[in-house]
Amino acid sequence: MARMLRSICHVVPFCLLSFGSFAQVLDAQSELRLGIAAYENATYREAVEYLERAVSLDPTSTKAHLYLADAYNERYCENCEFDPGQASEINDHWRVLAIAEYKKVLELDFSNTQALNRLGLRYHRQADLDEAEPHYRKAIEVDPSNSEALYTLAVINWERSYGVRMRERVELKLSRKQNLIGLSSCGRIRAENLARVDEGIVLLTRTLQVLSAGEAMAYMALLYRERADIQCGDRSAYKDDLRTAAAWHERACETWHNPERAELSWRGAVNPPPRSLQDDASCPF
Repeated sequence: MARMLRSICHVVPFCLLSFGSFAQVLDAQSELRLGIAAYENATYREAVEYLERAVSLDPTSTKAHLYLADAYNERYCENCEFDPGQASEINDHWRVLAIAEYKKVLELDFSNTQALNRLGLRYHRQADLDEAEPHYRKAIEVDPSNSEALYTLAVINWERSYGVRMRERVELKLSRKQNLIGLSSCGRIRAENLARVDEGIVLLTRTLQVLSAGEAMAYMALLYRERADIQCGDRSAYKDDLRTAAAWHERACETWHNPERAELSWRGAVNPPPRSLQDDASCPF
């Protein structure tokens, strides 16, 4: 093919440009294949070298940019302990590059759910909920059955509401057995948290329609506990939410023990549900 193109180009000079572009695309595809192979073999240093050449040769390749972002992300060490003479900025360099590459993918394809999820996750893992949330919302807008985005956005809602409620409990020096429902500050906490909690429950309901995962059920239990503590002055609603929370926790544990349980494809990436107050060593929730 290349020899044929050269022969033709002797007659038609303008096609030399086309031949050069064609060869460049072939080179980019070759570098991409090598980069993907290195990435899948967990040799991320090599993967970065191949993939950087791939995006240089073909800047419009969303696939190359996405793999390069993932490779940068893998080179970033989340929990490194640095020697006194080793600058942490060198490590953080990879995180910054990963974010930039995910954003480049979205410049090329604003509806790329993989990039939206992974950029959301990158911000979530650095506890930047304000940056993480809109990327997950966009992913759900593009794909309403995106279980990773549905689940993680529900987790973010729980993290926000839990933080508000626990700060209040700490300030009031409440014990575990004391609740907020009869206190004067309950209405203020309810006004701030109720929409988050209710949306979280809806998001997990949608998640469980796609994927019957114990983690989603465990977070459902946690959200009902959140809501119970802000059922201001309504002891009946408080007890109902606690019963519902207990039922979801039981379902989560049963699902966990089921050998055919659904696995989260992103297991280990999103914060796992914290253990409940129930003492059940056989259940991780």
